[in-house]
Order: sequence, then structure tokens, then C-alpha cells
Amino acid sequence: MFVKNFNEKLKKITIEKFPYTNVIGLSRSILALGTLLTLLFNPLSNIVHEHIDNGLINPFLSEINTAKQYNFFLLLGFDNIIIMKWLAIIILVVTISGFYIKITSLLHWYIAISFLYFSSIIDGGDQIASILSLLLIPLLLTDKRKNHWSKINPYQSPLNLFGLFSIWAIRLQVAVIYFHASVGKIPENEWSNGTAIYYWFNHSVFGMPIWFSSFVNQILSNSLMVSFATYGVIILEVMLFLGLTASIKYRKRLLIFGLIFHLNIIIFHGIFSFFFSISAGLILFLYPTYQHLNLKLWFQKK
Repeated sequence: MFVKNFNEKLKKITIEKFPYTNVIGLSRSILALGTLLTLLFNPLSNIVHEHIDNGLINPFLSEINTAKQYNFFLLLGFDNIIIMKWLAIIILVVTISGFYIKITSLLHWYIAISFLYFSSIIDGGDQIASILSLLLIPLLLTDKRKNHWSKINPYQSPLNLFGLFSIWAIRLQVAVIYFHASVGKIPENEWSNGTAIYYWFNHSVFGMPIWFSSFVNQILSNSLMVSFATYGVIILEVMLFLGLTASIKYRKRLLIFGLIFHLNIIIFHGIFSFFFSISAGLILFLYPTYQHLNLKLWFQKK
């Protein structure tokens, strides 16, 4: 009786939480777009601007022979990187289009992890892209649609559990990112005393644009404002972490705040690729992936 009831519950879950919707398509397209824009708008001299060990800037590649041998961008040798760069661009465009889901799921991850070990301009966004594209593979390999933007009626299948596994693995991963981001700040003096935002906004590398700095620094000259902004970041990251257990109604609202927060990071710090990766992660983390995306349903209570 127990086994029968358990099986019935599993069947019910695979229908009610059917994961193959355009939410997945939107997220993986945003994820691929971040890497695509990096490749499109950066010449090779920026992507690999120093030559170490036959042109390999990344210290991991100089130590790991397997990574060197099978890196996507080096399959034709260092002299033909430009060919592999444009091939990667084509694959990422196809990924964004939503066609050939199963094939592009593997190729997208291959390109993301290869770029992470190959490029000299990586940031946290490239690390997130390689992890999320990997965790999406079980879901995408069991997706029967011809295009990830398509809508399909839910059907019962044991394979749906692979899709649900991917979603929950991603949700846990994104929750850990925000937990670490919030709790990890507390031991730092600048974050604990409420002044970190001032220093980050005026950082020599990651600081805000000069044309914007005079206006913002007038606001940050007020100790209450800078403390409010500093502690506000920590509180928001804690709330995003708690989205793991929040109801759908509050998760959708948190998603809006999270996207606005990371959009501001582009404005103030100019970190573009990170925005795309974390936005894709936030959508998979906070939006109910079993609901076909429809803005009219955004605030609908469940």
C-alpha cells in the first residue's frame, strides 16, 4: 500500500510540476546570451591578452593537460582559435533560438566550461554559466519539444523526474550563492560597519562611472544613506536565499527585486556577463517553472 501511494504521489508531482515550459527556454537563452555577447564584443586580444604555454593565459590550463587537449576553443589548435570562436557563436545563437534542445544542451555546457578555463576575462558570471548549463542537461535531454519556447500539455512520465531534479538542483545552487554572498560579507569590517558600498562605488576597477560619481557621492556622504545601502544589500541577499522556502507569491516579487538589484550592478560596476548568468539562475530559482510564462499570471496567487 505504501509503495502504491508513493508511486501515485510521484505521478501527481510529475504532472503538477511539469517542468518543460518556456520558462526553461527563457532562462537558458539568457544564460547563452551572456557568453554570446562576451564573444561578440570582445576581440581575441581581450579574451586572451597574454600568451603563456602556447597562448594559454588561464593557469589551470597550463597545469591540466586534459583541459588543454579537449578545450572547445583549442580543438583546432591555438592558431585557429578565431574559427572556434565563431563556431561557438553560431552554437550559442542556435541555443537561444530553442531548436535542437538535446544537442545544444551538451554543446552549450561544453562551450561554457571551455570558456571558463580558456579566457583571461572571466568573472563569477562565467562560473555560474558553466554550473547552470551543466545542471540543466538532465532536464533538456528528457525534453520532448522541438523548441524550448513551445508550450506542451503536461504528460505523466518517469523521465519528468530528471527534469524536476535539475530544477531543484539549480534552486539549491542559487540559494547557496546568495547564502554565501550575504553571510560571507558579515565578517568583513567594511560590511559590518556599514561603509562597504562607499568603497565599492569608488573602487579603482569596479567603481561607478566618473560622470555618475559626483552625484552619487553626494548621497553617500550621508552616513545614514551609505549604511542603509550597505546593510540593504545584505538584507536583500538574505531574503533571496530565503526564497527557497517562500510561497510563489513572494518568490515572484523577490524575483523582480533581484533582477533590479543586479541590473544596478551593471550601471554602477559595469559587470555585464554576471547579470545574464545570475538572472537566468534567479528565474529558475524563484519563478514557478511549471507555469508557462505569462505576464498576466505574474501576481496571480497560487
